[in-house]
Amino acid sequence: MAVSNSTAMPPTDIDGVCQQATKPEFIVYSVFLVLIMLATLFGNVLVITAVYHFHRLRRMTNFFIISLAVSDLLVALGHLPLRIDQSVHNNNWCFDKTPNDVTTCAYWIAMDTVFSCASICNLVVISIDRFLAITKPFEYQNRMTKRVGFSLIAFVWVYALLWGVLSLVDWTRGDPNATDRHIFVIVKNQTNERACGKNDKVYYTTAMAVALFLPLLIVIATYACVFRVAFTQAKAVALLDPTKGKRHILRELKATKTIAVVIGVFMVCWLPSFILIVLSLWCQDCFKPFLDDKNLSLSIRIIFVFILPVINSSLNPVIYTVFNQEFRMAFSRMLCRGRTPRSAADVEFSVTEQTASATRVKVQTTGKSRPKAWFNMNGRGDASG
Repeated sequence: MAVSNSTAMPPTDIDGVCQQATKPEFIVYSVFLVLIMLATLFGNVLVITAVYHFHRLRRMTNFFIISLAVSDLLVALGHLPLRIDQSVHNNNWCFDKTPNDVTTCAYWIAMDTVFSCASICNLVVISIDRFLAITKPFEYQNRMTKRVGFSLIAFVWVYALLWGVLSLVDWTRGDPNATDRHIFVIVKNQTNERACGKNDKVYYTTAMAVALFLPLLIVIATYACVFRVAFTQAKAVALLDPTKGKRHILRELKATKTIAVVIGVFMVCWLPSFILIVLSLWCQDCFKPFLDDKNLSLSIRIIFVFILPVINSSLNPVIYTVFNQEFRMAFSRMLCRGRTPRSAADVEFSVTEQTASATRVKVQTTGKSRPKAWFNMNGRGDASG
């Protein structure tokens, strides 16, 4: 977020600010962030492990979900540790202590851009995948091949990394010899906090429009079409093959519902942050009443800019557990090994995994090359993996 009305921190004051005891409210905040980091690591590792371990989950849709889980994991590994350190030091940035050194600050800004861009772009790819699965059920397997799917995942990460690199460029002034840095570590006059920031309204506005708001609009439009077509398509498929068609469309609808909830949670967690950042860049006077009240300003930033976005990374595995039966059964089997299946669906899941495992062992022991139909051993007819 852009920072205004700031002054440089005298070198002799830096150590004093960063050695102060953590205030009680920031102790609570730090503990909360640590819990969020641990929950994010545990949940998303569980998602990745489930898809790797259970053959039934190895479909292209779930590989897209793995890509989303990786972006969430990187938030826990690359973003949250620095945020926790800042909180422990009473919301003061205690890296880059020399005036001309902004290396860690620049890394943090770039990686934050990469992770948020990767998350929303993964959701775009997932929404396109669901759109094809619902609207083109008979062409989906031929269109969404593994080559196409993994190419889309590669594009998402290259695109996100591109915006991360571009965050290191000064878009507003464009003068590499300017003494006023666009990435800096300064002290806010309003709160007396030592902060890492980037003052580049052109970059942030362009990045949010192209890499965040536009993909979000694509996701919303795609899902609007998906839900409009879903019920009509269900009837059409069921007429051709009442048993298989109904089962197919019901599975796709369940997957679509799960991803729709993921997208809805993403919007709730990220939109307030996007809106606040854009407004702070172009209408600083709009925030003057909040800046005059130090506690109110800090509360708004902590809730809507610091907490909600990182909570999103820990919520996606919870959503899969609650809304997706296959992930729920996979998580249950990994966490509660040896338990007796409790439902017909659970029994079917176990039998399918045993059948797939036996088939792979048979192929390996006979020495024959893996047949192309190996990808179709999940009992669902999903050739996409």
